[in-house]
Amino acid sequence: MRIFHDLISKTIFGKLINLTTIIMVVISLSACSDPSEVIISDINQRNANAIIFLLANNNITVNSRVNKSGTITLAVSKSNMIDALRLLKNNGLPNQDFVSLGDVFKKDSLISSPLEEHNRDIYAIDQEIASMLSHLNGVTDVQVKVAVPAPNDKLWDVDMPKPSASVVIKYKQGTRLDLYVSKIKSLVAHSVGGLSPDMVEVVTVQEKAS
Repeated sequence: MRIFHDLISKTIFGKLINLTTIIMVVISLSACSDPSEVIISDINQRNANAIIFLLANNNITVNSRVNKSGTITLAVSKSNMIDALRLLKNNGLPNQDFVSLGDVFKKDSLISSPLEEHNRDIYAIDQEIASMLSHLNGVTDVQVKVAVPAPNDKLWDVDMPKPSASVVIKYKQGTRLDLYVSKIKSLVAHSVGGLSPDMVEVVTVQEKAS
């Protein structure tokens, strides 16, 4: 009787071990069958938060990793990669990183030439205007180029070119950004000394449906 009892116990225990092994193998295969794929890397915290929030709202889990440089890399499961990339494209993410005035005016040398100072000023203005316009509803990308004559000693020169600016704005479908072109011109003109709205060229481009 004892032998029969031990035989049954060993049989049941053996089946439990086999069942546990099978479950562990299935779990392992499930984890390996859908590996993570990097969808974007080297982005700042603000963009990472926006992307994680967007994908989470669409039931896509995001794995994040902080790089040595302080930037962030995001990955999703391979089965969700196409959907994740489509969502990023349709929502204009990641947002463009703009350089602040403080970053522009970090000098690498103690002495800068007047031309270097002028170019640095113009670049800072470009970035500040682009950053400001990027906050308009529906805007996904902004490019700004301001042209301001370099200062010189010929203050009496009547032929000195006037300041001008070119703006290219890409926006989502369904956004009537074209209704605000005149206001955008005025906004840009007031950001640059001596620039008039009629010297500001604004081009709006609607994104194609994906």
